[in-house]
Amino acid sequence: MHPFRVTFSEALRAALFGPRSAPRWARYTRIVVSALLIGIGADQVVSAIGEWPLHDMDTYLAAAVRLRNGEPLYVPGAAYSVYWYAPWFAALWIPVSYLPRVIVAIGWSAVLLIATGLICLRLGRIGSSGLLLALLMGPSLFAVSAGGNVQALMLLPLLSWPSRRSGPLWVALAASLKLTPILFVLVYMRRRQWVATAVTVAAAGILVVPGLLMGLFRSGSTLDWGTSIFALSPLLYVTVVGTTVVGVFIVPFRISVLAACSAAVLALPRLFVYDATLLCAGTDSRLHETVDHQQQRSK
Repeated sequence: MHPFRVTFSEALRAALFGPRSAPRWARYTRIVVSALLIGIGADQVVSAIGEWPLHDMDTYLAAAVRLRNGEPLYVPGAAYSVYWYAPWFAALWIPVSYLPRVIVAIGWSAVLLIATGLICLRLGRIGSSGLLLALLMGPSLFAVSAGGNVQALMLLPLLSWPSRRSGPLWVALAASLKLTPILFVLVYMRRRQWVATAVTVAAAGILVVPGLLMGLFRSGSTLDWGTSIFALSPLLYVTVVGTTVVGVFIVPFRISVLAACSAAVLALPRLFVYDATLLCAGTDSRLHETVDHQQQRSK
């Protein structure tokens, strides 16, 4: 049997209780951790269902309306309602901006929830560790989807980006939305995949530069740093992010992707709980271990 092709019941039992050969203390620890994750996740899901505000969706729609009316796309506003993505994303919302909000809300919520479910299924296929990760990340994705944020839809194609020819495009698209995923290009550099590196940087530039010319950093969207390492100390921010970036080039190939994802999370100027879900893009080792073997054989 392929080591990653386990039944759901086997993986769930291993995730909650650990392997039967594990020491009793390890099994009890896993049970406690699983219970905490289930409890925290349930609280997030219940809170999300009770509110379902879709504030971020409203931000996207407002940006689309400004764009279609020829108004400035980037305008100052409240820290949690400022549009700071690339212009292409606002343009994508123009057609649906003519529809009633309730229709857009139902459709967009469905898309995000489907993406969240697919991510959890993909994580679960890894095995018991993947199921624990799904218990940890799934509720956060569900909760941020209730806010209408694009996170789940952006993350879904990133799960297998190192082993896909379209990987540079997905990384560039993510970078144009959340900026720091551009650090994923470090993996291509570590593996000496120079074509992929160049394509990623060029595509990200094409997507992001129009926003810079239209006043992205003059909109006030980056003035409130909120909760982040940068908010605590700029020097600490540079030290931590710089160390993690260097780590991408010195850790084993197998975890270089996870190191790059960690750098992308730590580099975020405003850090929210759901931002940690970006780490999922570095955990699907089953999908990129073939690339690792190819790189190691080429040395």
